Amino acid sequence: MSLSLSFLLALTGAVSARGPVVHRVQQSLHSQETAVGHGVSLVIKSSAPLPKVTHSRTETTLDFVDQLPEKGSGPGAVWRLRHNIQSPTSIWLPHVSPYGDTVIGDHSLRSPVVLLADGGRVMALVIDKDDIEAAHRHGWMVWLDYDHPAHTVSVAAGAYKVDKFHVAYVPTDVQYTGQKARVRVHVLTSDSPEDLANPYGFASRELWRRWGRSGYLKGGSQRATFLTYSGHVANWAFAHEPKGWGDTVWQEFTVDGRPCGAPAFIVDVAQHPSVPMDQRKWREQRSVWNQAWFSNQRTANGLLRYARRTGSGDLERRAKLMTNLALAAPQTDGLFPAVYTTGNGQWYQLYKDTVGWDKARWTNSDRRPPGVSEKAVHILDAAFTARLLLEWADMNPGSADADTYVAKFADRLCKLQAADGSFPGWVEPDGSVCPVLRAGPESAMGASLLIDLVRRHPDRDDYRQAARRALDYLADGPVKESRWEDFETYFSCSRWGDDLIGKRIARNGVYKSNTLSIFWCAEAFLKADEVFGQGKYLALGRRCLDELSLYQQVWEPSNIPAPTHGGFGVMNADGEWDDARQSLFAPLYLDYYRRTGHPEYFERGVSALRASFAMMYCPENKEVKAAYEAKYPFFGPESYGFMMENIAHGGPGPAVDQIGPFNIYSWGNGAALAAAATVFDGYGDAYVDVSRREAFGIDGLTAQVDGDEVVLSDRYDRAEAVVVSSTGKRNKVTLTDHKGRVSLARLK
Repeated sequence: MSLSLSFLLALTGAVSARGPVVHRVQQSLHSQETAVGHGVSLVIKSSAPLPKVTHSRTETTLDFVDQLPEKGSGPGAVWRLRHNIQSPTSIWLPHVSPYGDTVIGDHSLRSPVVLLADGGRVMALVIDKDDIEAAHRHGWMVWLDYDHPAHTVSVAAGAYKVDKFHVAYVPTDVQYTGQKARVRVHVLTSDSPEDLANPYGFASRELWRRWGRSGYLKGGSQRATFLTYSGHVANWAFAHEPKGWGDTVWQEFTVDGRPCGAPAFIVDVAQHPSVPMDQRKWREQRSVWNQAWFSNQRTANGLLRYARRTGSGDLERRAKLMTNLALAAPQTDGLFPAVYTTGNGQWYQLYKDTVGWDKARWTNSDRRPPGVSEKAVHILDAAFTARLLLEWADMNPGSADADTYVAKFADRLCKLQAADGSFPGWVEPDGSVCPVLRAGPESAMGASLLIDLVRRHPDRDDYRQAARRALDYLADGPVKESRWEDFETYFSCSRWGDDLIGKRIARNGVYKSNTLSIFWCAEAFLKADEVFGQGKYLALGRRCLDELSLYQQVWEPSNIPAPTHGGFGVMNADGEWDDARQSLFAPLYLDYYRRTGHPEYFERGVSALRASFAMMYCPENKEVKAAYEAKYPFFGPESYGFMMENIAHGGPGPAVDQIGPFNIYSWGNGAALAAAATVFDGYGDAYVDVSRREAFGIDGLTAQVDGDEVVLSDRYDRAEAVVVSSTGKRNKVTLTDHKGRVSLARLK
């Protein structure tokens, strides 16, 4: 077989246009072709030993092994796998490697798979997690690469670092000590109609079966009951110093004579109670946000649920003040701003230089395209807040303010809909629309709001038709293309690539993509199936949810100083593990189980909820507590409940460097509290699907159907548990010596 000059140069130490210098010099080149099933074959080329190949009924395993030199350093061993799927219609990568000198570091392998499919076959390359763990123990790393034009996946036993931009992985030399390098790649293929229609489900099911489910059964990332965690949050956020951080976190004021209050958007270790008041600084402007990320109203709804469960009149009062603020945002022809602030956008402002709330003003999120004014309303943010106000109204019958407020926005939303069915991104006060991300998956939020309103007002055909047009746009555009571009994709931490908006990354064949977009679409299609039926919406929703699942962490790397099972990454171009979005995603997975009967969805949802508290500083999270105290030795009981939004944001590194300095109540501990309260109201501590004879433990429980009973086992020392059934019944079950039983008849 003839070899391209660039490929030969790459393997002999010269610079390649297709990729980095990757292997030791002056070694003979090996090549073999391997059939892996369903018409898929791989041509494997390397100057390292070729793999041992084993075939089973369901997969082919490529066992790559190389003995690295005893001393010196070098790039390690690289094997290149050229596939014969000439025109893939679906590609999923755990990270992008947009340039020839970038790779996919194993730090991004939360779900260690590369997925390729066309109209006739699907192939998943699953990297064995045990080999990734062994690599780090023995002083080397795994990295991958995908060159789309060359149809080539590279698998390396080497090293890499973060360089160039946030977050780019570039290969580096590994220090040789005679290591035996091993990387197993499990190759799964299929040509079944189900897998071809939804290749993401083909891959995500395998990863959950192989690694994720066992972690769920062991309890995942949970180390205490959700009530224990939530109690820490409430004390940290609302207790006065020195018992908590409440004097800084909780802000109370009036807006146009209306009493309002809310946790501040972001607080920092520079505001710890031990810091003298005249030295404390706001990390960002003192403000409260109602945005699709940082949603004060989402946490208000959750705080109300928690307050009613615990009988706290004080917390219920605070939740109502938080909602008052959302309703105080002034509407102009239905549109309203998202941020209430006393600052001017600057960072690290001393308290003494911050004006009072009497001088506050309304503005909008600064996570927006260049050139968009602060007065421009982000339709996504407004639609999300409107939906949460409807939820608030449902929890407070007779509350007419929220219904009226939302109706004004929904009427304007329908007028803003474009001919293709999309809703705009940012709308200026004069009605002009920003051309950047003018249309995209953010439209799913508007669709969901309109579907929520159709439930309440079945006679509103304008809402119904606008929602259907938006769903059609999503199905034929962003979903079909896997084009998951939204505000966070380009205007947050990973800001590179603004020249790529609306374009695939040529070298990888994918878009720079964010998980929020996938979640919004999965949610919209589930709602559409519930209200409109037709079956197609549920299939589209599952296809979205299964792609989202590929960003979920199915294992526990030892080099991350926190539990990780069940948590989520952010996008295919950033480094976070255990990001706070898992609390947003968790309830949707449970709702998908209820609609489909697929247990994996429920288990993934519970695992995401358990991971929502994994980054919390508290005595129960011993590993995380030690990591915090190594970096912030002044932390003590007053800080139990402090929680950064994620870990390892910038890529791999020493444990102390992975611990961040700030807490966002609405995108961290308060959001986790809200998710736990929402799930408890809908599903209890354990959930039993009576007709399907399925039982699921949620809050530190295992549950299984045994004959005519459900058997519970508790990891914590509780006297009782609340079991909710698919019929809507709620039962308190007594627990004795961590065990309990309830009859199925009692749950019907």
